[in-house]
Amino acid sequence: MIVAAIGAVAVFASVFTYLSSQQERLGDTATVLRLTEDVDAYQPIGPDSVERVQVPSLYFDPEVFISDLSDIETPSDQQLVAASFMEDGVYLQRGMVMPQPTLTSGEREIAIMVDAETGVAGKVRRGSIVDIYGTFQARDHGEACAVRVITEVEVLDIGELRTQENATGGVAGVVPVTFRLEPEDALQLAYAEDFSTKLRLALVSPDGGGSPGDAEFCSGDFADIVGTQEDDTTTDQRRAPRGE
Repeated sequence: MIVAAIGAVAVFASVFTYLSSQQERLGDTATVLRLTEDVDAYQPIGPDSVERVQVPSLYFDPEVFISDLSDIETPSDQQLVAASFMEDGVYLQRGMVMPQPTLTSGEREIAIMVDAETGVAGKVRRGSIVDIYGTFQARDHGEACAVRVITEVEVLDIGELRTQENATGGVAGVVPVTFRLEPEDALQLAYAEDFSTKLRLALVSPDGGGSPGDAEFCSGDFADIVGTQEDDTTTDQRRAPRGE
């Protein structure tokens, strides 16, 4: 009996020591909001949609995670909505929620994920006017093409940088970019986001975009240019005088 009691005390002491060491290693805890239900894009997110969860401060970055919905600056006449579809159990990060969009009759607000380096590169800001380009593989259009999907559209909002798995299994930095579009343009952009190899934003001059030229450039066009250049080079070589 005495031996059993001593054993119990030893087990309790070892467990207590382990928990204490883990606490010291992880440090204090911080509060993070976690979704308690699936939320579609642009649907409201309120106190009933989230729960407060304690996580080790070691894994908490206040510049990334949201501790309270009131931390997101929101006009008094608007509510917070999801920037894109989010599943139950997701820890809320800045850029995942935004103030409810203000749209005029017939408009649609749509957000797409753009490569942070090649798609935005730190130059595009809220209020910027951009052209949106997509590159498509040959299987989508008969030949590989670069297409100007939409011309001169205003950027309504740019979210926080986040990571996303790409087609090759790697991880890339992406940024959610929000636009306000007519229904037909929104449909074209949704298609381009899903089926293009990559989307790029081209910043338009504040003085205007001028004449944007052709809406697409394909592999056949590139072959014609290369062929013309080769013909010109061959002609120049034939015309050049031979040295003695």
